[in-house]
Amino acid sequence: MVLGCSESVLKPEEPIWGKQQCAHCAMLVSDRPPAAQLVTADGKRHFFDDVGCMVAWEDHEGPRVAARWVHAPGGKGWTDPAATRFSAGRSTPMDFGFLPDARGTVTFDQLGDAVRGKILHPPGSPP
Repeated sequence: MVLGCSESVLKPEEPIWGKQQCAHCAMLVSDRPPAAQLVTADGKRHFFDDVGCMVAWEDHEGPRVAARWVHAPGGKGWTDPAATRFSAGRSTPMDFGFLPDARGTVTFDQLGDAVRGKILHPPGSPP
C-alpha cells in the first residue's frame, strides 16, 4: 500500500506589524517596504525590519535557509529577493539603505556585499 504524501509549499506570511520584533536588531517590524522574512530548513520563520538585517542575521547565524522574501516593489505582496532589484541610498530602519524597486539596478547578491561591507567598515571607521 502506498501512502500519499503532501508536500507543504512555503509561503510568506504577514508579521504582526508594529509588534513583531526583527530577528536581528529587535526593533519592531513596522515599515512594509524594507521588511523581509525567511524560513529556515527546520521550519522556523524570522522577520526583519530591514532587508540588510536579514543578510546580517544570515551571516551571523549561518542557518540553512528554505525560503526568503522581501516586499515586492510597490508594496503589493512578497517576492523572492533573488528575483528582485533594489535601489540604494534609501531611508530604511537600520540605515542599510536598500528598498525593492522595479527600476532598481542592485541585485540581491550586490546588496549582500554592500551590507557586509558596511558591517565590516562602518562609516567613519578607519579603512
